[in-house]
Amino acid sequence: LINSPSSSSNPNFLATQVWPSARVAAQCLIQFMDPSWSVCEFGCGPGLPSLTAASLGSPLVHATDLDTLALELVQSAALEQNWKERIQTSVFDLTRRNVDEQDGPPQADLYLLSDVFESAKVAEGAAHTVDRLLSSREGCRVWVFAQSDRSQREFFLEKLREIQGNDPTLAWVPYKEGEGPQQSLWLCSIDETTVSYG
Repeated sequence: LINSPSSSSNPNFLATQVWPSARVAAQCLIQFMDPSWSVCEFGCGPGLPSLTAASLGSPLVHATDLDTLALELVQSAALEQNWKERIQTSVFDLTRRNVDEQDGPPQADLYLLSDVFESAKVAEGAAHTVDRLLSSREGCRVWVFAQSDRSQREFFLEKLREIQGNDPTLAWVPYKEGEGPQQSLWLCSIDETTVSYG
């Protein structure tokens, strides 16, 4: 997708961790994903949600990250599970706002973001990406997962509201087992103290 000088040649330890929100995102895929959906995960890290989508039968999964080590981890896992044909990895920079369709995110039925808000710049870029997806890709769904203690998630929400005309209905919804998305955009708040690691 985007191969630029900003692509990471130095691995970021944040991109190699499976965060609580990624665990919840994977669990939500198990509960609520239609296996016929194609999936695109932004900031995939080691790719637990992407790998989960493939295991559920998604015909095509795009795992994207700025960190090439994270993408190598996903590629290795996909190869080991014989999902190489269904999981594609690519560098994608959420902070690049002026991208055309060719350099933009791949087509998918479902877009996932889980704890990508490591800086204000990324949070703002994610808000613009979410808005662009919802306004230009008819029928797509966007599920955003973020831990309640992530400082930049509120900045993301503020920017998304600003872009979408200060829509007061945009809000984080606390995650509750068995309760899934009610509309095309799901802003799922994660309390990391309740996440199962079993």
